[in-house]
Amino acid sequence: MPRLVRPSPIPSRLVRAAGALVWRFVDRERLLLPGERLNPKDIEVLIVHRPRYHDWSWPKGKAEANEPIVSAAVREVEEETGKVVTLGAPLTTQRYRLGSGQTKEVRYWVGTLAPTSEGNEDPAFRTRPPVKHAPLTEIDQTRWVSPSRADDLLTRRGDRRLLSELVGRAQEGKIGTSVIVLCRHAKAVSRQTWNAGETTRPLTRLGARQAIDLIPLFSALGITEAHSSSWTRCVDTVAPWANIAGVDVQSCEALNEWEVRDHPRAAQALIESLSHKAGSRVVLSVHRPTIPILLDPLKTLAPSNLLPVFPSENPWLSTAEMLVAHIEYSASQPLLLALETHGTRTKTLLGLD
Repeated sequence: MPRLVRPSPIPSRLVRAAGALVWRFVDRERLLLPGERLNPKDIEVLIVHRPRYHDWSWPKGKAEANEPIVSAAVREVEEETGKVVTLGAPLTTQRYRLGSGQTKEVRYWVGTLAPTSEGNEDPAFRTRPPVKHAPLTEIDQTRWVSPSRADDLLTRRGDRRLLSELVGRAQEGKIGTSVIVLCRHAKAVSRQTWNAGETTRPLTRLGARQAIDLIPLFSALGITEAHSSSWTRCVDTVAPWANIAGVDVQSCEALNEWEVRDHPRAAQALIESLSHKAGSRVVLSVHRPTIPILLDPLKTLAPSNLLPVFPSENPWLSTAEMLVAHIEYSASQPLLLALETHGTRTKTLLGLD
């Protein structure tokens, strides 16, 4: 009679964590060219030592309650290394069982140092709160090392696999990406209750809070440029970030709801133009009905395996939710490398879910 095997218990909850594989050139003056294929000997990666576990690993840590995962990634990197970073394309997510029976999920991104020069800091510096550095009992060493040295030092096999993935992208010319974010505007006053013109319909109190809560997400992705429909609710969605970042919101009539409906090619041409700007990190604040039309230029850049990732049903995105397109330039034209969806957790924080 076959022996019955009792299934493993289902974890009571998922432990969310995040981090980044931060890289830089050995030659600090060198700039990355679009689609440039790199020799691994020309780059360094940032690793940390944890005395409690006697191991070398990538900077990472647990997300705080209701913290967006991209915000957790940059916060943890800064706490453990003191470096302000921005996130590029995502890497393979690591999952493993903890001794408690819970599953830990660690999401990683390619990380780069936020650029800074005297009197001209990147918006990432201005749009993040200060962090408290990890104590020496948690992280006692931080090192920039070559990929080959990192392969020798990294303790976990999963961390070495991530290193191989990063190095592979560098060699293929896919380590440097642009970011185009389509963000649906935050919660607005309903059409039925607003008696003034549609173009001036404002955000609700919840929407105003969502707009503030978008700041750390834009910051984590290194956004430096904002385009918006000229209508009030879209401009006001990105205005809090822009005000702190010191960036002007570029109001665009071509992105408003009526213009996209009647003349879609103008808005699509804007996205096509932005996709050809290597190194750009831009957010577009848009209306729900325009989203499927604005997705079409990105779909033309996507390999077949990414097409199912695109939202396919109305409402496409929730209020203050965003689709993040990572674009690489290893071929003769821009290509979509990864597609992510992120959003605020405002409703959860306010108990409105």
